[in-house]
Amino acid sequence: MKIKLKDIRIDGGTQTREMINENTVVEYVESMLDGAQFPAIEVFDDGINKWLVDGFHRYFAYKRADVKEVEANV
Repeated sequence: MKIKLKDIRIDGGTQTREMINENTVVEYVESMLDGAQFPAIEVFDDGINKWLVDGFHRYFAYKRADVKEVEANV
């Protein structure tokens, strides 16, 4: 299912990594702009919010690449 990136919440403490690797985000952006396809991100929908639970590097790369909608497994 496609979801608008702006509708995804990332502030719920669902990030399991200590930090985002900036180099990975940059590599993903370059690959996205070259046409690479990435797996769907994973979100939980609590009926009010859609919380990102897997795909944080992809999320930040999509934002930088100005992608408005992404594939997500809900």
